[in-house]
Amino acid sequence: MGGYLLTNKLELKKISMKQKTQEKKLFTYGISTLALGIFPLFWFLSQAILFRELTDLVTRNVLVLIAIPLGSTFIFLLFLGMDKLIKLVPKDSREVLEARMFVGPSIFMIGLFLFYPAIRTIYLSFKDRYSNDFVGIDNYIWAFTDAEMITTIRNQIVWLISVVFLTLSIGLIVGWLTDRLNKGESFFKSIVFMPMAISAVGATAIFKFIYEYRPPPLTQIGIINGIRVSQGDKCWNNRIIDGEFYGFDDSSCLAPVGWLQQRDLSGLPIADSLEAGGWFANMMINLPISTLLLMLIMVWMYTGFAAVVFSAGIKAIPTEIIEAGQIDGASELRIFRSIVVPYLKSTIVVVGTYMVVTVLKAFDIIYVSTRGDLETNLLAVKMLDEFSKYRNFGRSSTVAVLIFVCVLPVIISTALRERDNSEG
Repeated sequence: MGGYLLTNKLELKKISMKQKTQEKKLFTYGISTLALGIFPLFWFLSQAILFRELTDLVTRNVLVLIAIPLGSTFIFLLFLGMDKLIKLVPKDSREVLEARMFVGPSIFMIGLFLFYPAIRTIYLSFKDRYSNDFVGIDNYIWAFTDAEMITTIRNQIVWLISVVFLTLSIGLIVGWLTDRLNKGESFFKSIVFMPMAISAVGATAIFKFIYEYRPPPLTQIGIINGIRVSQGDKCWNNRIIDGEFYGFDDSSCLAPVGWLQQRDLSGLPIADSLEAGGWFANMMINLPISTLLLMLIMVWMYTGFAAVVFSAGIKAIPTEIIEAGQIDGASELRIFRSIVVPYLKSTIVVVGTYMVVTVLKAFDIIYVSTRGDLETNLLAVKMLDEFSKYRNFGRSSTVAVLIFVCVLPVIISTALRERDNSEG
């Protein structure tokens, strides 16, 4: 009988402990929900209501003076109250809840100003130009059938492939070569990295002076055309009658070229040597010259960044491995191909991911140089054009969705890689 009662007592004790555990978990879950959901919402709304009411009572100048101390004090009190509430939770859960308390407002703001606009943009992409009527997938049909849009997508693909490949390749080679220097390594790295310190607008302005074209007989201020037309006195012998230019007296003179106006090679003398036909000649003639010239600006800007990052990765390679390769008689090229590149695989992926995102949001270079004209447009500039120039909000949202779709695989692959690294 005594053993039976003891057994029942133990069972009741287990049930009671289980109930308490469930209650603690439920309470912790409630506080967690409060920390990640209700608290950030209350934090945001309280600030919005507070300053809305203050705006009605005081002038804007006075509001600026009191906004920081009053808002900071109010937020401090909110966090203090939330911290006191967390203190009621079992000790083993406090650290996690405190972290959620501080990260909650950030997550809320990201959701409010990032995820909601993204969802809203997807919704508007199925509307007409004024976002009134539902048009289904008409905007997406336009995106893949309109000639200008197809050219824009083509340019974006060319940029993605060429800029990323050239930046990684040149950056890797430059990083390897600078690392092999015995003297002056820091100096050369500084020189290579210097373009990165220049804004995209400034870099584009520099290259505009390089590609600049003036119709004859105006003096050529562009570097390339300046060199081109200065090849001998005959190039200055312009035939001008009654103030109008009728060409050069010497037909062999090198006339200036509107480089950014060249949609392909057909307008350049080199096209004559490619008229033999064949797929290679046709491909070369149809190269988008203006687009390629603009791509060089981004390659010039970011090659130094890639070189510095790769150089840091090269220094992490054990010197014993490189020395072993040298002892075995391997050439510098073989060491670079068989040792350096495999060791920098993860670094190459990181830099490549960064460059893909950078190219997808490229805007300044195109907008400053050509404003998207001359068949040089990219998706970011096209999105702005549809929004501001053509006032077509549906198509502008569609282009924004296409940019997001292009970025999404990069986000997913990065998340998966980080997960694998953390598990490994």
